[in-house]
Amino acid sequence: MSKKNLRIQSELETIYIDSGGGKHLKYKDALCAETQIIIAKERKLKEKEKVMDIVELIMQILKSQNWGVYYKNQPIQPLELQDGNSLYQVNQVDDSEIEIIVEKTLAKDKPWESSQTNSSQNNSSKNG
Repeated sequence: MSKKNLRIQSELETIYIDSGGGKHLKYKDALCAETQIIIAKERKLKEKEKVMDIVELIMQILKSQNWGVYYKNQPIQPLELQDGNSLYQVNQVDDSEIEIIVEKTLAKDKPWESSQTNSSQNNSSKNG
């Protein structure tokens, strides 16, 4: 084949890469994608802060009322003394374990989102 018959074109373009690894040919597309990533990160951070506020509130209530959480399957734990007698102790759950479980449950269920969505839907249906 002769060089005249070959029509090979080459063109250099700039590829914009956002922080999520997405590749974009246009700067505006990359800017929009990066903005969406930042918004998503901020939303997750706000959700985490809400969860932590609720966990702290629950722990404050438990402590202010002198309430404790114990293991239901074995509420009392026997402790052996040297003379053979037993001393009993409440088998209480550590505060850190309570915080972790409440945090995981709230993060998974997100009950505040459904209540906000329902109230906004009710408002829009009344207005509409």
